[in-house]
Amino acid sequence: MHLLISGSLIFLVPAWAQESQTAATEEAASLQSLNEGAGLIKAGKAQEAIPYFDKVIATYANKYRDSQQKIFCAHSPTEVLAYLLEAANQGKGGATVISSNWADAYYMKAFALVSQRQFAQARQVLQNAINLSPGNSQYRSELGHIYQQERNWELALSSFELAETNARSYSLAATQNTEIAQAMRGKAYVLVEQGKLDEAEQIYLQCLEMDKGDVRARNELTYVRQQKSKLR
Repeated sequence: MHLLISGSLIFLVPAWAQESQTAATEEAASLQSLNEGAGLIKAGKAQEAIPYFDKVIATYANKYRDSQQKIFCAHSPTEVLAYLLEAANQGKGGATVISSNWADAYYMKAFALVSQRQFAQARQVLQNAINLSPGNSQYRSELGHIYQQERNWELALSSFELAETNARSYSLAATQNTEIAQAMRGKAYVLVEQGKLDEAEQIYLQCLEMDKGDVRARNELTYVRQQKSKLR
């Protein structure tokens, strides 16, 4: 059986965020909670990690519960601009773009739930992250991973396709290729499950063109070629 790859745990401090000292202190506290929760997940204590994420979620939910503006979370300046333009074009009032902490808290909680195979609940939680950051690639890839686990191949494929588009459009340069490759490997996995081995092979080759050290893509490519040889 070929490997199923879940999303990776990446946290970014938004360099674009210009905030007051008080706000910066609050952001730092939330980021610390996120990283403490991530540490527990990596230690195999996913259930114990969830309260850390719930704490961050509650902090931002309380802070913005009376806001009349649409709230977005962003990881990059490009993402910030896209959300502000979207709000302006829709003519639905103003928008506020904040750091990614709130959306990341939902994402990490969903990740913890996935590790416990609570897929339906994870999907609901992850949708909150996507609502806050519709252009985020990692959130879409994690949604694709959940659909993979549920063997919903069509929704998984569309999620990974959108994740790739988002990565190419909005991801920071430092993580862009990693997030593109994550989405592409997800697509290829689905194609293998659908019996489309030639298409999957080409995607894994593209991943290796981006990064010759992509061990996951190389292992999956080996698997695909083994399966193709059995059909000859």
